[in-house]
Amino acid sequence: MDFFDGFYQPPKRTGFAGLLFAAIVGAVVGGSLVAFVVLRYLAPNVSQVLPDPTLPPATRQEVPFEAGDLPEHQNTAIVRATERVLPTVVGITNKALVQDIFDGRSILRERASGTGVIIDAEGHIVTNNHVIEGATELRVTLGDGVEYPARLIGSDAATDLAVIKIEKDNLPVAHFGDSNELAVGEGAIAIGNPLGLTFSQTVTVGVISAKQRTVTINEHNFIFIQTDAAINNGNSGGPLVNLLGEVIGINTAKIKIPGVEGMGFAIPANTVKNITRDLIIHGRIIRPWIGVYWGGDVDEALSEQLQLPVTYGVLIQGAAEGSPAAQAGIRRGDVIIAMGGKKIANFNDLRRTIFEYEVGAEVELTIIRDKQELKLSVTLAELPE
Repeated sequence: MDFFDGFYQPPKRTGFAGLLFAAIVGAVVGGSLVAFVVLRYLAPNVSQVLPDPTLPPATRQEVPFEAGDLPEHQNTAIVRATERVLPTVVGITNKALVQDIFDGRSILRERASGTGVIIDAEGHIVTNNHVIEGATELRVTLGDGVEYPARLIGSDAATDLAVIKIEKDNLPVAHFGDSNELAVGEGAIAIGNPLGLTFSQTVTVGVISAKQRTVTINEHNFIFIQTDAAINNGNSGGPLVNLLGEVIGINTAKIKIPGVEGMGFAIPANTVKNITRDLIIHGRIIRPWIGVYWGGDVDEALSEQLQLPVTYGVLIQGAAEGSPAAQAGIRRGDVIIAMGGKKIANFNDLRRTIFEYEVGAEVELTIIRDKQELKLSVTLAELPE
């Protein structure tokens, strides 16, 4: 059978009734057409409601996309915190004079590079002491790529911090948070220039692994924030940031041991604030001092040997002549066990507690002498240079 035979129906013949129906329909259509012509052209004063062709059809109202707005998948705490801090992160180039081995001349050559953070609108920048150490010339590169010469304001090897300055006003400024309020496990963002300016303002993310870690570097004991956010060569001096966009530390070191990953360290923000303030005002750190010679930390073995009533504290070898300790009556064989009511377990505790006070402060020391507990008052003096 042909394909079309199943669908095609031949037309039927039309009778009288069909003709009558067609005539009625034609009359209705014709009358409607006449009425339209009369209303439209012959009776223009008749009120009409017609659509205005100058207005677009109604659409769904949308909220405009303002500058700085982010789509939902990018509008996260990490992205917002990064955007807040990133403009304040700079690159630092340390240039030093080196001897040319071919003609013996001294030439200026890049010695090291690192990162810094702008701490005020007048151009002061904090970084690590080891980033600027030994520099003949310092250069700072802002986030927009513009480079400026910088001068050293002051540095402090004991905290590995330094302040430099560029001559530029109205700079973006980082906001520092309270590092004492950190919680282990909260998010942390590290920003810096690993391997130099080629990878400038690199962002890595992790958590606060620990709040107080004592690490010895070049005979100095540092109290650090530990993080697993990646910190590489060139990140030194860059910010460690919380999810509010506050700088909570200055990245400074990582453990470089085969098989060890994710152990980076930052100087706490509260330490940074105190040190940078003194460096800007005085050009150096004015530290308090009591003037004792360390004879060892008391443990169970030393306690048993000396027949002490405690198994902690700092054994005093002696007091410097004319020092606050000597004036307070501290002498060889005394054991300091508390300062200002705070327990002193070892020499690091003693030094850290002393640095919590200002020069001129009067502080109570608790000591063990001849197996008896005594209290002495000491007035802190300025640490001699």
